[in-house]
Amino acid sequence: MINSKELLKNPLFLIIIICSFKSVNAGIKNFTKLIHFEEWLIERKVDLSINEIKCRASIASHASWFGARVRLGPNNELIKPLWISLKADELTDSKLAKVRELLNDCRSGLLFLPEDQ
Repeated sequence: MINSKELLKNPLFLIIIICSFKSVNAGIKNFTKLIHFEEWLIERKVDLSINEIKCRASIASHASWFGARVRLGPNNELIKPLWISLKADELTDSKLAKVRELLNDCRSGLLFLPEDQ
């Protein structure tokens, strides 16, 4: 049987303990990157004060600020600023359907496990 003093001297145990203190970007109070689906970025924010999960999708390559990007709105409607031109394959119906599906999955609960994209 291993006593606690011997366990603390074990380098592997110490590495596991130290690594467990590493901070994790969990999307609490701020939007954080969740996944990429082709050129689309899916982000998530968890608001624990009102028990709400917010997810959003945008094409990040067109602007650094979310409001200036091609994106899906709160009701999954497409929002495209007038000054942005897009390639024909960036907004296909099948691609938008998949992004909407990912957003719905993201909003459905704390555990988000996307299928192969």
